[in-house]
Amino acid sequence: MATARWKGQRYEIRVSCGRDINGKKIEKSTTWKPDPAMTEHQKQKELERQMFLFEQKVKNGICPDGSITFKQLSERWMEEYGKMRLSPTTYNRYAEYLKRINQAIGHIKLKDLKPLHLNSFYANLSEPGMNLHCKKGKDGKPIGDRCLSPKTIQDHHRLISSILNTAVRWELTDRNVASGATPPKPSGEDIECLDEAQVKRLIQLLADEPIQYRTMITLLIYTGLRRGELNGLEWKDIDFEARTLTVARSSLYIGNGQAITKEPKTRSGKRKLTLSNTACMLLREYKAWQDKRKAELGDQWQEHDRLFTQWNGVPIHPQTISDWFRKFLNRHKELPRVRLHSLRHSNATLLISEGVDIRTVSNRLGHAQTSTTLNIYSHALQSRDAAAADCLDMALNDTEVIPFPARASGM
Repeated sequence: MATARWKGQRYEIRVSCGRDINGKKIEKSTTWKPDPAMTEHQKQKELERQMFLFEQKVKNGICPDGSITFKQLSERWMEEYGKMRLSPTTYNRYAEYLKRINQAIGHIKLKDLKPLHLNSFYANLSEPGMNLHCKKGKDGKPIGDRCLSPKTIQDHHRLISSILNTAVRWELTDRNVASGATPPKPSGEDIECLDEAQVKRLIQLLADEPIQYRTMITLLIYTGLRRGELNGLEWKDIDFEARTLTVARSSLYIGNGQAITKEPKTRSGKRKLTLSNTACMLLREYKAWQDKRKAELGDQWQEHDRLFTQWNGVPIHPQTISDWFRKFLNRHKELPRVRLHSLRHSNATLLISEGVDIRTVSNRLGHAQTSTTLNIYSHALQSRDAAAADCLDMALNDTEVIPFPARASGM
C-alpha cells in the first residue's frame, strides 16, 4: 500500500515491497509536486491518483528506484546510445567531458542528484586551471588563467541533461534534475574572422606559397568549407565544365593518431557549390601540378583520388593544413592570429555584407536550418540593416543621405 508525506515543497510517495533475504524492509519512492493553483480538495484527489499510479508501477516492476549512480548511467548511455547515434568526433569529445563530470558527480545516485550538485560543478569548471588545452606562448607556458569558456561549460550541461533525459525515457528516474540547474550563459562575443582588406592581403601573401597549401586556403576562403570537408574532397567531386564542387564526405582527426572519413551527418551537409572563376582556375593549375608529380613518382604514387595528399598520394592528415596555416600567420605578423575555421566565418560574413540572401549563404555553408546562420552571423546582418535604412531613405527622399559609418574590422 502506498503512503505519502509532505517533504519540503513536494510529497514523497512510498510503496513497501516486502523484505530482502536479510529481513531488511524494501521500499520504493517517488515525489510529486502539486500545482500551487490547486485547491486543497484538488491536491488531495490528485495525490490519491499519484499514489495509485505509483503503486501500480511498483507492482508491475517498472518503477525507477534511482539506485544507479550517474557514472553507471553515463557508461551505459555511451555504450547503448552514444556508439550508435554519435559521430566519432562527438563521441570522443563527450568521453573527455565525462572524465570531468564523473569525477565530480559520478558517485551520486540518481535519486540523490540535485540541481545544486550541478551548479556546484559548473562553478568549479569556471575556476582558473580547468582548461588543459589553452593556448601557450613561445615559452610553452599557458596564456591567461586557463579557465573554461561559458560555452564549453554549457556543452557539459547539455551532455548531462541529454543523459538524464534518456534515463527518464528508460524509466530509471522520474525527472531530469538538470532542468533546474543554472549553467553560465555564453558571453556572446563576436565570432573571429577577417575583414575584406585582410582577406585580400591574405590572398596576396599566398602567391609565394607552395601550390597545394595556396589551393587549400583559397578554396576555404571562396567556398566556406569546413576543414574536414576540404580534406575529404576527391577529384570526382570537381566538375570543371559545370564549375561545381560537391561536398560528399569529411576526413576528420579523432585523436590518438586516428583519422576517419565519413559522410555528412545531415542531408543539407551534402551539397553542390558553384565555384568562382578564380577558384576554378586555381584548381585546374593544381591538378596539372599533381598529375606531373604523379608521373614523376611512378610506382611510388598511391592512388586515392584525393585532391590533397602527402608526397606519395596518401591522403593528407586532417591536422596538416591547420598546422601550416598557424605557421603561415606567424611568418606574416600583419595578419591577425586567427584559427583556420575563421576563414569559413570570413566567407559567410563577406557574402552577407555583399548582399547575398541568407538562405543562399546557409545552403552554401551546409547549415540544416537558416536560423543557425542567422544566429552565428547576426553581426553581419546588423550592418546590412544599416545599409537597408540608407537605401530606403535615398529612395523616398531627394536629399543626399549621409551613410552610416563603416563597421569596425574584426567583426
